[in-house]
Amino acid sequence: MTRLEADVAVLGAGFGGSITSLLLQRSGLRPVLIDRSRHPRFAIGESSTPIADFILKDLAARYDLPALAPLAKFGTWREQRPELVCGLKRGFSYFRHRPGEPFRVDPGHSNELLVAASFDDRRADTHWLRADVDRFFAEQVQAEGIPYFDETDVSIETVDGGWRLDGNRNGEPVGIDAAFLIDATGGAESVLRALGISSTAEGMATCSRAIYGHFEKVAVWQESLAGAGADLSDHPFPCDAAAVHHLLEEGWMWQLRFINGITSAGFVLTGEQAADAGLTAEDEWETLLRRYPSLGEQFAEARLVAPESGLVRTGRMQRRAGQSAGENWAALPNTAGFVGPMHSTGIGHTLCGIERLVPMLAEHWRKPSLGRELQRYQQTLAQELRLIDRLVWGCERTVDQFELFTAYAMLYFAAATTYEDRRLNGRLAPGAAFLCADDERFVTVVERCRIRLLELLAAGPVTAERAAAYFDFVAEAIRSFNIAGLCDRGVRNMYRYTAVPAD
Repeated sequence: MTRLEADVAVLGAGFGGSITSLLLQRSGLRPVLIDRSRHPRFAIGESSTPIADFILKDLAARYDLPALAPLAKFGTWREQRPELVCGLKRGFSYFRHRPGEPFRVDPGHSNELLVAASFDDRRADTHWLRADVDRFFAEQVQAEGIPYFDETDVSIETVDGGWRLDGNRNGEPVGIDAAFLIDATGGAESVLRALGISSTAEGMATCSRAIYGHFEKVAVWQESLAGAGADLSDHPFPCDAAAVHHLLEEGWMWQLRFINGITSAGFVLTGEQAADAGLTAEDEWETLLRRYPSLGEQFAEARLVAPESGLVRTGRMQRRAGQSAGENWAALPNTAGFVGPMHSTGIGHTLCGIERLVPMLAEHWRKPSLGRELQRYQQTLAQELRLIDRLVWGCERTVDQFELFTAYAMLYFAAATTYEDRRLNGRLAPGAAFLCADDERFVTVVERCRIRLLELLAAGPVTAERAAAYFDFVAEAIRSFNIAGLCDRGVRNMYRYTAVPAD
């Protein structure tokens, strides 16, 4: 039997749990990492952002973990870690489709929106092939000598103010005594469930489900645009080198391209209607492709390659835990709650939470002040999830009204670029919230724009004039947070200069 003592037991060996374990050890604590599965494995939550890259780079330097630093940029990743599959992400691109019609192109890009997040490929963000990247981080944990138990399912019980974890690994009993637990299991919510803490979507505005998988032989969308006669000369970057969003009447589709020819793709379907029990996930997928001819052509030769069990179809994705920290435990952001893939917030939010939690534990370890700090951690997570919910809700609510979508999306880009600028210029307080969620002025701006949108939609059909007025309203609302030239009609939805200089 294996039995050991640890200061902190981290459950879940995705990138969040592994990075947390590495930082805890560098902080002088004794972590142990536990996972019920093994690597490599299929996972989504793949699209990085400048915020995620900044935090990863800073963590690598602050905690003397040089192996992590190359993954903060596409250029260094490809130069120093070519064995790890990634994708090039220059920004965000959006394309509005109409049912039963080929995608419409026009010189004014009225059905397109491209927003740059970097100046060139070398400094670009990345898509993470999670099977590769999560395995890499777990290997770093093992290389640092941190106890790592994969394929280990444990029971959790409280003992004398600490925790006892008992399980089995490859037929051998495993026992771990720990003073503190971190739940990095995401939707599995292993610690939360053991504590009887439930998650709910109650109070969340966003309402959507998803169907997704990894495909090969997905045609390049830029070639489809060129074939339709689109003018690509003023695109600020190749539109496929992005988090690609195809906006549909009933939701939207994401596409993330990796350098090995694999594309992560998924439909996000909005509203409360559940999937038709009489349709398989594959049936529903094919129905949607037939409904949107240009997407159907793009996937004509495509083949699902992961997961092996077939397409994944979820129920409602939104959830928020009733509690995300206690006196001797804490949940990472993706365990504390989830909103959706719009805006690619997952990696950045997780890293932001880790950056806040680990120094807190190191500084207040075994001190009475730790409980107070964990309460602050929980309150900040709640602020962040509420803001992300508001930012995603408005975009998913307007996927079929592109003029409103392009206005509301500017709220996210205002949040992201303001956070990036403040971070790079040393104007973020330690432990500051992700996307400026603790900035009351910005949160008020988002709420004003949300309420105005609700009023607009409730007043009947939205004319072009009313949509234009809403665009102007958002532009004025974000004025003091608009450092990147957002809400500029003159660029015709092609935002070339929205990247915040990082070096």
